[in-house]
Amino acid sequence: MQNVWIIIGRFSPLHLWHISLINYSLENNDKTIVIIWSAEKIDEKNPYTLDERLEILKSEFDTSLTIDYLNDSKEDLIWINNLNNIISKYSLISDNINFLWWDLKNDYAINVIKEHIEKFNYQKISFFEKNRLKIPISATIIRNLLKENNNEEAKKWLSEKTTSLIIKKSH
Repeated sequence: MQNVWIIIGRFSPLHLWHISLINYSLENNDKTIVIIWSAEKIDEKNPYTLDERLEILKSEFDTSLTIDYLNDSKEDLIWINNLNNIISKYSLISDNINFLWWDLKNDYAINVIKEHIEKFNYQKISFFEKNRLKIPISATIIRNLLKENNNEEAKKWLSEKTTSLIIKKSH
């Protein structure tokens, strides 16, 4: 039996903290699935298309990373069902599922998952938090820096592989 680790995020933009979290999972677990949330949205919180976010993730990580996407839903049970379907595509029913997150107490998605945990068909579901103290950044801060044309400061929080696309898109 293998442990499947799942990281759900908007990755809009993918930044050094996201990369650190994904690398941590890849180095310490059997399988990592990254799920791009709000895949269909283009708005202030999600200025990058699904294709752009997929391109960035694929350029950062080798083939050992499984990447999928999840659209939003106004109904929590539909969202949970869609998440469960994605997880089922990549894992066996007997696997342990582990959600790796940066804020277990204040994240809407984690709270919805916990509220409907009985909808998942896995032997064990666990939640792990890895705080941002070493890399204290968020995508919101980066988006604000880009809006202010503070590209040099934004670049400090982005990898070299993603910087050109992120900076180009912000203009």
